[in-house]
Amino acid sequence: MQGRDKGLQPWRGQALAAWVLARLAPPQAIGITANRHADSYRALLGRCPLVAQQGIPLAVPGGVLPDDADLPERSGPLAGMLTALRHSHTEWVLVLPCDTPRLPTDLLPRLLAAAQAAQADIAVPVTGDGRHPHWVCALMRKRVAPQLLQAFVNGERKVGRWTQTQAWVGVCFAPETAFQNMNTLETLHDRD
Repeated sequence: MQGRDKGLQPWRGQALAAWVLARLAPPQAIGITANRHADSYRALLGRCPLVAQQGIPLAVPGGVLPDDADLPERSGPLAGMLTALRHSHTEWVLVLPCDTPRLPTDLLPRLLAAAQAAQADIAVPVTGDGRHPHWVCALMRKRVAPQLLQAFVNGERKVGRWTQTQAWVGVCFAPETAFQNMNTLETLHDRD
């Protein structure tokens, strides 16, 4: 995104992160991990129907949390996941990338049902007959935080590689386009 904050880039008249928030089934609490532009993300949360109209509480004061200070800067998605798990007041934490505006609206309930049925600590959507896991879209039980921290301290930065060391379950979704992310400015225009 040429150094721009991906979640705040507009697509079809809204920031990408606003699209992700709009696709959520009502959670117990909502928050965003972001290391830049916290005020813009707070404003986005303030306009989010889940918060503004349905009264879903913010997971942390202000709703926006930077990666914890003990984590190296620019450590990628695992740092945001670890931060979210550490600060969560709920047993389960749904983590989603900010650049997937077409997520299924039943993502949260289906992941939770599958995790509970399989007695898994992590549920991940998969597409393509189960061949394509979408690792950064994950429902995680808070109790995996110590294992994630240990892996992180040991240098792990790959979400999928770490997830596969845990009790996890894949949940089949279709179509695959629901999980396509927008990584460049060109994709924002190509997928209008």
